[in-house]
Amino acid sequence: MAPIARIAMAVRAVSEAAAGIKLVYKCTVPNTMAITFDDGPFDYTADLVKLFKKKNAKATFFVNGDNNGKITDYATAVKQAYLDGHQIASHTWSHGDLATMSVGKINEEMNKLDVAIKKIIGVSPTYMRPPYGSINDRVTKTVGARYTIVMWSQDTNDWQHVNDYKKSLKVYTDNIKKANGKPGDIVLQHDTIQMTAKELAPRAIDYAQKMGWKLVTVGECLGKPKSTWYRK
Repeated sequence: MAPIARIAMAVRAVSEAAAGIKLVYKCTVPNTMAITFDDGPFDYTADLVKLFKKKNAKATFFVNGDNNGKITDYATAVKQAYLDGHQIASHTWSHGDLATMSVGKINEEMNKLDVAIKKIIGVSPTYMRPPYGSINDRVTKTVGARYTIVMWSQDTNDWQHVNDYKKSLKVYTDNIKKANGKPGDIVLQHDTIQMTAKELAPRAIDYAQKMGWKLVTVGECLGKPKSTWYRK
């Protein structure tokens, strides 16, 4: 995620009332938290899948079709994530700014990735996250009719300091306290960043679990059964 993301997010804030669709920012199930990864799959995705299995935790991977790498080149990692119970969700085919696209182009971005994901795991996702968090009424109406649109409540900004995990971990230690029966955050990270996979993620998992949070998928943290996360 580049600096332009912040600009796009600020100037294209969606009018949810006008679109009639509610965006997801936080969990609703008590004591649950959702760690999410954008922009993959990439070289570190498989390692993250192994890490989460070791830590008895789940994550959500918002994948692209052709961004940092082609999804077909990382099909094994995506399938293993799915088989391990992680949620595979859409981040569009090419990571373009949906708010600058026509309805036809938006649908093309979503449908092309759906087809690619289905070839790998046998189903296509019903959850998505717009690249850069950039969205407007046209995007919300077009995408929201078929997908749950997931934003985030905590951003680690790992893309800004790829050589210093402490700055991203501080988002956890400063903002994420003991569970105490309340719903938790949806946290944004990127599986395309080595620091995130190797240094931030294991520490973040350990900290969140120490604070009493159950690390689950976005679908789980919203109380939605797995049968609703995908379509055939």
